[in-house]
Amino acid sequence: MKALGTDDSITNCDCCGKSGLKFTVIIEMDDGEIAHYGQVCARRNTGKDQRTITSEIKAHEAAKIAAARAEWKSHPANIAERARFAIRPTNLHGLAAIEFVREACQAADAVRNLLSAKHGVSRYTFM
Repeated sequence: MKALGTDDSITNCDCCGKSGLKFTVIIEMDDGEIAHYGQVCARRNTGKDQRTITSEIKAHEAAKIAAARAEWKSHPANIAERARFAIRPTNLHGLAAIEFVREACQAADAVRNLLSAKHGVSRYTFM
């Protein structure tokens, strides 16, 4: 069993049925099934202490961010946006500068939104 994260939208423990929890720990079972356990049930059923569960959650989140960041860095929309900023004339200021890069920025924003949804991370964490 592995801890993947926490979820404050599900406040009932799938193990003991306790309700009204502040959050639940998302547990991936050995067969791939996902369960939501309270903190006590997560510790008891996984045989891990809180520190280990917390480190698993942090490692899982870091892996999601790294995957999103890798995909973003190699995406053509990111490369095009960076190139557009690089060729922007230095004498462009204000609205003229914004208009010069607007199309590339809008395309990159759309891709950032897709990647954040795909990887389950904030669009600002992998830029």
